[in-house]
Amino acid sequence: MSTSTLQQEQSIQGQIARINENIAGLEKKLGVLDDELASHANQRQQYKLLSDICSSLDQLNGMGASDLFWGSEATGYDPEKQLQRVRSVVSEFEQKIDVIEQSRSSLQAEINQESGEILLLNDQLAELQEEAERIKNEYILERRESEIPFHPMVMPWTRQGEDERRFRKLLLIIMLITVFLGGVIPLLKKPVDKTQEAVIPERIAQLVKKKQEPKPVEQRPQDKPLEKKDEKVPSKDVPAEKEKARAVAETKGVLAFKNNFADMIEDSPVNLGAQARISNSGKAAAGDAPQRAMIVAQATGGSGGINTSNLSRQGTGGGGQSITGAGAKFARVESATGAGVADDRPLSKGTGPSRTDEEIQIVFDRYKAALYRIYNRELRNDPTLRGKMVLRITIEPDGRVTACTVKSSDMNSPALSADIVDRVLKFNFGKKDGVPSLTILYPIDFLPAS
Repeated sequence: MSTSTLQQEQSIQGQIARINENIAGLEKKLGVLDDELASHANQRQQYKLLSDICSSLDQLNGMGASDLFWGSEATGYDPEKQLQRVRSVVSEFEQKIDVIEQSRSSLQAEINQESGEILLLNDQLAELQEEAERIKNEYILERRESEIPFHPMVMPWTRQGEDERRFRKLLLIIMLITVFLGGVIPLLKKPVDKTQEAVIPERIAQLVKKKQEPKPVEQRPQDKPLEKKDEKVPSKDVPAEKEKARAVAETKGVLAFKNNFADMIEDSPVNLGAQARISNSGKAAAGDAPQRAMIVAQATGGSGGINTSNLSRQGTGGGGQSITGAGAKFARVESATGAGVADDRPLSKGTGPSRTDEEIQIVFDRYKAALYRIYNRELRNDPTLRGKMVLRITIEPDGRVTACTVKSSDMNSPALSADIVDRVLKFNFGKKDGVPSLTILYPIDFLPAS
């Protein structure tokens, strides 16, 4: 242990001894004060009770009932002076106790301060002892300095012979493998998986219904010689494929409209619109009476309505005419007047200008693309959406559509109905002088494009 360390240790120990002596003297004084407080403990309780009594008497006096304690017959006795004397005695005793308490608190603070200094000195003493112990355990190492041998500095970018040989060998092996695979892989052919089936995504799935077989065409009776000639021809079994081809051919081209042509031949021309001939006697006009009539409000001439019973998937209207398109089908308005009108609708009393069904159909053909777009947009959400919608439309003389509602619809799509009604309300049928407001029922068939 060095001399300086020893001197520091002795100095710290001397300071610790002096502080311990001071603490002992302070603790002795503190004990005297504690004994004095203990001797006054009984008196403190007495004076505390006396102070409480004075407070109670003050409350009693404030309530005006001091005579209950002092008595009403005591005339030469002053209660206020007696209470003041008692309060002064209690105050002197409390001051004496406060002085003792303050002295005790100051002594306790000095003792705590001296104890803290002793802790610091003990820490310093422990550090000095650890330092002396470390110095005691040290030893001296002596060795001769040797020269460091010289060797060339190898940097990362320095090329070495062994590394170059290893790199060239690996590069050659990789190139050979690459050339081999590049020549062999093109010669390999992947076998065709014949079991693979086309998967139709769910978004574009379409409802496929079984096509109904066409009804056999009724043939008119032929002459007898022709029948005999047919009997002479030997009967042969017709293959199923030929029958199927004949059924398909009957639904294509001109043969698909043979029934429609027959209906058109039997129908006689009917005058519509301003050229309609009205019969007040209620007799039937030319043409068949429709099953469902068009509603006409405030019209001077009656309209037979729309024969929606004859509407087909090809969009044929009541008069046999059809409108084809990629999506929705429109039925042309053709009707007969007179007895063809429902019984509960009065007949017109005269002729006058009105909007013809051809004019109405031309306007619908003009806005047909807009209705197609609305239907196709809803068709993306529901691929099975199809059916017929009947609209009740009111047309003003200036061509505006003032009212449009869905009379009936077999499609469960409120969004499509609302969009169609909103679009039809924007139609403009053109201004026509002298025509009244017109209310019609207009059917629209919505079918997806095949």
